[in-house]
Amino acid sequence: MKAAEGAAAAGAGQHRAGDGGGAAARPPAGNGGRRRRRREGGGRQRAAANARERDRTHSVNTAFGALRTLIPTEPADRKLSKVETLRLASSYISHLANVLRLQSPAAPQPCPQRPICTFCLSEQRKRHREAEGPLAV
Repeated sequence: MKAAEGAAAAGAGQHRAGDGGGAAARPPAGNGGRRRRRREGGGRQRAAANARERDRTHSVNTAFGALRTLIPTEPADRKLSKVETLRLASSYISHLANVLRLQSPAAPQPCPQRPICTFCLSEQRKRHREAEGPLAV
């Protein structure tokens, strides 16, 4: 039994494979140590997929640009993010629907569904500025 104890004590300071310690341990392979073979034509497929994605992105950005021109903003040249564009477009569509619903010869009223309608406030400010006339500075 003393021989077994001596062998265990002698091996206690050594690193064993798979114990995760020491500089001698190999870094884990990301793909299990296997090399991935590239299929013939894979580079062409990837290039074609990249070109399709660029075309799709260009198409989406063009559509957002067209939508931005239709939404009134303050200041007029303000560049909206995509999220802002979608939110304001939705709000503007609701505003226009309310304007059509409330269309009458009387003065336009604010939208009834919202406590504050950005587009109604903008119109009110514009009318107020026009009523005051140019300021003398």
